[in-house]
Amino acid sequence: MEFEVRQMSPACGAEIIGIDLRQQLQPETVAAIRDAWHKYHVVVFRDQELSDLDQIRFVGYLGSVGEYMRPKDLQESDNHPSVMMITNIRENGEPIGAVPDGEMMFHTDTTYAENPHDATTLFAMQVTKDGGHTLFSNQYMVYDALPEKIKTTLADKQAMNVFEFGTAVKTKHRYDRSTSPHHPHPVFKRHPVTGRLAVFVCPLLTEEIIDFPEDKGEEILQLIYQYQERQEFILEHVWQKGDFVMWDNRCLVHARTDFPRDQTRQLRRVTMLDEKLA
Repeated sequence: MEFEVRQMSPACGAEIIGIDLRQQLQPETVAAIRDAWHKYHVVVFRDQELSDLDQIRFVGYLGSVGEYMRPKDLQESDNHPSVMMITNIRENGEPIGAVPDGEMMFHTDTTYAENPHDATTLFAMQVTKDGGHTLFSNQYMVYDALPEKIKTTLADKQAMNVFEFGTAVKTKHRYDRSTSPHHPHPVFKRHPVTGRLAVFVCPLLTEEIIDFPEDKGEEILQLIYQYQERQEFILEHVWQKGDFVMWDNRCLVHARTDFPRDQTRQLRRVTMLDEKLA
């Protein structure tokens, strides 16, 4: 299959042009997509028309499909178990999906779990002009830019990641871990394919550096978050209907810009639990 890979920014991201993801992909095409994804960390396919099963099949080419980690009170759903709907569309005054409105802080998906999902995919079913952009921050670049003293000090440290479902902007310093899923992960994590170290903490989910003075740990975390927001490390993706985007949770954090509530935004999410490394 003939297609083009076009870099989107110096930080990360590439648009892949000439592939219809509804079609069955040959192994050599899948391998080329995987190589582009590892190189650019975010890949974008425009003008797609995908069902939920199309999206799930594509993720399955690259790894095992993750299930949506629903909160206990949202177990019943008409969607496929692997599908999370992210939308501000409402029926009878209630959102039909998750995290419906406004800004969302930088985060890495599912780091509150023992085995965080390797990749996230989003398909834009409906989106208007100002329906919230997605920012991707390259955590290889952030790690490389950090002062050597911080990298040495935190080289073997872990951080606790906690998530209260529905939270888009952190409003508490600590969440109740008896009800909120949580798990520790290294502050700096080595990517299993590239071998590079990336920052693996984020302002939405990370609560503390374990076995480290709390005040000093908070000071260092805030400094890291400042690096994550530096424009030279960020790709801003402006959504269009039909966009299919896949990114690597092992080396990126992402955020959502604020947007007016009267704008329509409906994205379908399917994650990849574990990449096929062979």
